[in-house]
Amino acid sequence: MIQTIIVEDEENSKDILTSLLGKHCNQVTIAGYAADADEAVEKIEQLKPDLVFMDIELPYGNAFDILARLKEFNFHIVFTTAYDDYILKAIRAGATDYLLKPIDYKELTEAVNKIEKKINERQSYLNLEILIASFSKQINNNTLALPTMEGYSFIRFEDIIRISAEGNYCKIYCLNKQVFTISRQIHEIESKLPSSVFCRVHNSYIINIKHIKEYVKGRGGSVRMSDGSEVDVSNKRKDQFLERFS
Repeated sequence: MIQTIIVEDEENSKDILTSLLGKHCNQVTIAGYAADADEAVEKIEQLKPDLVFMDIELPYGNAFDILARLKEFNFHIVFTTAYDDYILKAIRAGATDYLLKPIDYKELTEAVNKIEKKINERQSYLNLEILIASFSKQINNNTLALPTMEGYSFIRFEDIIRISAEGNYCKIYCLNKQVFTISRQIHEIESKLPSSVFCRVHNSYIINIKHIKEYVKGRGGSVRMSDGSEVDVSNKRKDQFLERFS
């Protein structure tokens, strides 16, 4: 039997996949479920499945955050996703399978049969390094890939509110009160951001202009952001900043 974990935060999607596996894939036994990134890491390390069905976007992180956080990678994986082609290219590069939602039972059966063959023939698992590198390359037009203490985090540009420098570290403040601390200098991060959306308003601060709520006059002035924070604008960068809105 193939011991399986389903990582899915949408109850309806979880129930559909469970039902399809029960009806069409008798070789699969569901050992457990996880509804967010933290729970997924815990369940995978605890239950040590042969196969994981994993949604890509989850609470507290995405599928690639989960994989980067795992201490061991000794299972096969099938991504379940409604994502566009850029993500699928990364998945293919990692030599694994995916199912597009809504899941078709024939495609599910085919994917499980492939995994069963790999298990029986003791074929290698997903190449995680290639997957993460390819994922980063495919989405670098709208996503920032961040090395963290636990692995990698992939953050959409539109979700970044502001960035502050603290010595050799930076803090990246995002939607939903998420904060990432990384060992990178601010100029390194700035080089990876689109200048059409982000603005360096101070030696220590970069802001997403789409998250500006108000500009407050002063020697340099300051901007109030969508998260309620107030960011200083240096006098040196004030004119260049204001020109963007003239």
